[in-house]
Amino acid sequence: MKLFLTTLCIAAFATLARSAEIEVSAQVAQNIGLQTAVAELRPIERSVSALGRVEAEPGSLVAITSRVAGRVTALAVHDGQRVEVGDFLVEVESRVAAQTPPRLRFTSPIAGRVLEAEIPLGGAVEPADTLLTLVDLSEVDVVGEIHIRDLANVQLGQRVRVRSAAYPGEVFEGELKTIAANVDRQTGTRRIFVHTPNLQEKLLLGMRVQLSIVVEDQARAVVVPREAVRGEAGDFFVFRELPSAGGNAGLSASHERHYERTSVVVGLRDDRFVEIIDGVLPGDRIVTRGNYQLEYLEAARGEGSAAFDDGHGHTH
Repeated sequence: MKLFLTTLCIAAFATLARSAEIEVSAQVAQNIGLQTAVAELRPIERSVSALGRVEAEPGSLVAITSRVAGRVTALAVHDGQRVEVGDFLVEVESRVAAQTPPRLRFTSPIAGRVLEAEIPLGGAVEPADTLLTLVDLSEVDVVGEIHIRDLANVQLGQRVRVRSAAYPGEVFEGELKTIAANVDRQTGTRRIFVHTPNLQEKLLLGMRVQLSIVVEDQARAVVVPREAVRGEAGDFFVFRELPSAGGNAGLSASHERHYERTSVVVGLRDDRFVEIIDGVLPGDRIVTRGNYQLEYLEAARGEGSAAFDDGHGHTH
């Protein structure tokens, strides 16, 4: 009787182990946007987070003004237009009493964009008026606010990663170049200024961004991307891609992928990676996108249903 029960338990465990393996067709993997990344052995960073806003780099704003009173007789540019050094911008006819009033032509002193055309065609001009404002966006300042509890960790020269909701998944690299000399009395924060290259001009003035200031490099550890880890304190897990029949993870000859829910113990984390203390080895391929759908599939099969909607009305 004891032998029978032992055999039954072993058989049940084997069935449970097999059921923990999730099989996903190539079509389903494509439809749910399933992506994976390889667990790496690398230093993990400690970072401080802050919110910020994109501002112009000092010296990158140029105001075009007239030295004489008059009116705008020609306007060749509009807001947002790209200009190069020497491009014609605007012409002003002087109010000086003459048979042929002199006209002043203004060209661009920088390569950049028209931030604002402030005087319309035909508009009156005074010497104190700004006709146009130009800006060079190839480099920008990202102004952030650091909470007082993080001040001791923030220093000049530290690397800063800048992210914008406008470009999910894209990271802009900057350097902390200035720290304000005062703390805001109301918010208890201190401003920082991050010099950020912006050659593609994706970071626009006024854009809100998130900053991650790298304050320390920790020892090398096994890490996976943050989005790979699911669960909550005491019950974290990842979905690990199992090797195919040929011995490699990825698409097998039967055009199916196999995954296994794996419990993990996590350690340090920064804005990109999570340290895995136990449960994953370097080289393991871990699901980073589509893991929510794999949870659903795992739960459905645990209830006895092997069906999974691929998003096109078909089940697998």
